[in-house]
Amino acid sequence: MTAPLDRRSYLAALLASTAGCSGWGGDGDMTTDPPAEPIDSLVAGHVVAVGLDLEETVIRTADTETPVQDALDAVADSGGRVYLPPGLVRERGPVRPHRNTGIYGFGMNVSVLQIAEANTDGILFDRDPRASRVALDGFELRGPGRNTSSGVAIHFRDNDADPVSDPADFYVGRLYCWAWNDSVYRVDEGVGPFQCRHDFLRMDDCDAGDRDALIEWRSSYGPANWFGTVVAYPSAERSGADSGLLYQRGGEITVENITTGTTTGRLVDKAYGRLHVGRLHYEPVEQRAVPDSLVRIGPGGATRINDVIVDSGAAEYAYELRRRAGNAVLFAPADGRGTIRENAVNVAGQLSADRPSWYFGSAADVDVTGRSRTGNLRVLGTAGRGMG
Repeated sequence: MTAPLDRRSYLAALLASTAGCSGWGGDGDMTTDPPAEPIDSLVAGHVVAVGLDLEETVIRTADTETPVQDALDAVADSGGRVYLPPGLVRERGPVRPHRNTGIYGFGMNVSVLQIAEANTDGILFDRDPRASRVALDGFELRGPGRNTSSGVAIHFRDNDADPVSDPADFYVGRLYCWAWNDSVYRVDEGVGPFQCRHDFLRMDDCDAGDRDALIEWRSSYGPANWFGTVVAYPSAERSGADSGLLYQRGGEITVENITTGTTTGRLVDKAYGRLHVGRLHYEPVEQRAVPDSLVRIGPGGATRINDVIVDSGAAEYAYELRRRAGNAVLFAPADGRGTIRENAVNVAGQLSADRPSWYFGSAADVDVTGRSRTGNLRVLGTAGRGMG
């Protein structure tokens, strides 16, 4: 039987496994044990930066109010990784990454980075030129508290640079956002992140009831952005209102799975841009209000929603097609324990004349409540010839 690793040995093994194939040896050879100082520093609760040639810098958390930013600045020229220790690290904030840098922890709820200042963003992208190839993985990004005004957890902000340099190849591995009372992820108009990948993003006890949604893509552009699993269990304690999940006004976004609970309101509010969602799972508790629809689609772009499950709570409609909506592909919602009060689809405005939409369900599933003359929602539930 293999003896269990003690805490220091565990940290050493994990840090070595995430440091890249070059290991800790300065000549590129993999060494058995990393130098003692970085591991001892992590055990002591300090922050460690590892840059080019694997030279390490230890930032003592007792000596600075900005240990993570100091560590990122230490590897700004070479690029590198910043390692959070197990436990809580407080940062005055915001944290502004440099290009080719990353922040890594030892697991969600194991390593915690808290932005302790009110009304302050967490991870802020506003540099000129913008920071590309930035990674966040394996930690909790904590706001100032459930009853405190906050900034945005992850914020891509326009810096009026000309020409604009948009951040690319941003990567989120497993990130847990807790206690933010604003949007959690916001892309401002004028910024276009592209080729960004988010494997797992969880948002608990975050209150975006006074904002458009937990995830806001306000920009009109930004291609090839992908989210794997998005989980949201928001709070309504501060705003008194349900939080929307995704607000999109442009760009290209793919989401594989969205699962929500607690005080979640509308799941998707989209106008312009391209959106493809695999599954929306809606399971609210103690809704403040019943949304008119779970998915609201406005003009421009294209939308495909493969599946909607209402497993608790209620919505008036699953889908709402507003004025000039088009290029939507929608599938009949699955049976769940929740309630769709009116019908599956509401045509609430005159649809696009030259961009038809498609609903894979029955004509009886569709209500036309708005002025519509184009007939450009094609219902396919009875199309084709039955076989078998």
